[in-house]
Amino acid sequence: MALSPGQRHNRRVALEQQLKAQQAADMAESLHLQIQALKTDVEMARALPTNAEREAFKRDVLIPRWQPTVDAYLASGNEYGNPVFSWFVVWLFDAGYLDKALELADVAIEQHQATPDNIRSNFPTFVADTVMAWAEDTAAMGESVEPYFSLTFEKVTQRWRLHEEITAKWYKFAGLMLLRDDNGQPRATAVDDPETLEKADALLASAERLYKKVGVTTQRAQIAARLRSLAKEQ
Repeated sequence: MALSPGQRHNRRVALEQQLKAQQAADMAESLHLQIQALKTDVEMARALPTNAEREAFKRDVLIPRWQPTVDAYLASGNEYGNPVFSWFVVWLFDAGYLDKALELADVAIEQHQATPDNIRSNFPTFVADTVMAWAEDTAAMGESVEPYFSLTFEKVTQRWRLHEEITAKWYKFAGLMLLRDDNGQPRATAVDDPETLEKADALLASAERLYKKVGVTTQRAQIAARLRSLAKEQ
């Protein structure tokens, strides 16, 4: 007996609902298995005795192993709490792959992904703290912090809602970077351009407004003295 148009429609809807339910069940089971494997890999990394060995394990083993899983998740267009994706982003930072790490961190933030259990902060705070630590180490070695510092500075100051102390540290670092001498030390007397000095002072002032204890009083006084000295020389 032929089905009426209404019956065919109802049957098609029922089949579609069954398919979606099966797909959801398959996804849940797949994620469960992934999380179990993920826990094993995380414990293996933690068991390594040195930071260098842990970083190498993440770079050479974990990232290649989990890259296809993360790629498949991103390609699917589905969004859900995905601890595999969250750990992958953290591993990218740990391995020093800042380009990809920052790219995927933006996705994690947009999706409101939770950071792994051992990280108490949310993703914006984690990224801000991690990139700042990297920038401090890199600058101390006399190397450029760009483009990663500026990319993250814009997000820290314009997009993300962070604790004032964290944002203040970013403004402070940006200001001190403008004062660095040939040895990489912030020194107002090494700067001959009043505009650069004023820009540095504005950044330090922003830091101080956000967090009084950020520690820029001495640097600002030195900038003011240097500006006075340059004005007398004109």
